[in-house]
Amino acid sequence: MRLLVITLLLAACTPEASAPVERPPPRKVAKMAAPSPEPAPSVAASSPPPVPSAPTYDLAQDLAARQQLAKDELGAKTDTERVEGVFLVAAPGGRAALSGAIDVTRRALAAYFNGRFEHRPERVISVYLFPNAAPYDAYCKKLWRTKCDSPYGFYLASERKIIMNVGPGIGTLTHELVHPLVEADFPDAPDWINEGIASLFEQFHLPRPGEIRGSKNWRHPRLAAALASPKEREHATLPALFAMNDDEFRGAREDLNYATARYLCQWLDERGLLWRFYQRWRDTRATDPSGEKAFREVTGETPLEAHGKWARWVRAL
Repeated sequence: MRLLVITLLLAACTPEASAPVERPPPRKVAKMAAPSPEPAPSVAASSPPPVPSAPTYDLAQDLAARQQLAKDELGAKTDTERVEGVFLVAAPGGRAALSGAIDVTRRALAAYFNGRFEHRPERVISVYLFPNAAPYDAYCKKLWRTKCDSPYGFYLASERKIIMNVGPGIGTLTHELVHPLVEADFPDAPDWINEGIASLFEQFHLPRPGEIRGSKNWRHPRLAAALASPKEREHATLPALFAMNDDEFRGAREDLNYATARYLCQWLDERGLLWRFYQRWRDTRATDPSGEKAFREVTGETPLEAHGKWARWVRAL
């Protein structure tokens, strides 16, 4: 199961967002997130990051087919732009109103490939950016005879598409971009680490080229309340997270599980350990299915030993 504008300018990446809406049970979509207002990404003057290596496979035929599909589905005036080799960003009606979102897509992907994800998708991933809810829902009705399941956006793995309403904000876009990357880089990653990393970048900033960071967002109150609750405390622990299978993650406490995974990822990222942990677990998954060994190697502690420090950090946010 790894399996979202009013005119947007780059300097205005902080639109007002409505109250978060939890993800309903999926019908045809996978991996969705609620938006949160993002600070305007600031890019410090510095040298550009290393250019990610180009794919070793020939994408020309696939790219041409995806460009034609975008025009067939979205209209002949659709502008398309290839980003990081394997992402085709499509702006129906032209890119003028979506230039900011397109630029954030370009910069976020450059950061994701800068020492974070190592393996690219082997096929082109289409990213459809709609400026507001009307054309976004019209697209879903055209294809599936119903409005989109999420008001913000989703990744449809079976069709290699990210479909976004960027009107409410672009935090869902930076979330959904993670899913096809995890699919390619860590194919058997448990849902909790896939969604934990994706959810980390719902509230993001781009401090310099090649860097992306997450910060506190709307998921925090749910986790803080659980940590303070005698009835739920045992479900909001690091040992419980590491022992969680995908069905449990998507179960009755899915909102809490998302929050726990997200804030573990933020805690690790603030300490410069997230990507070392992710990559170590990815590379040793066969002998370390739960990721606990990788966590201990990187942090020097077991999840149980680290839980108290992490919980105190969460409460202090």
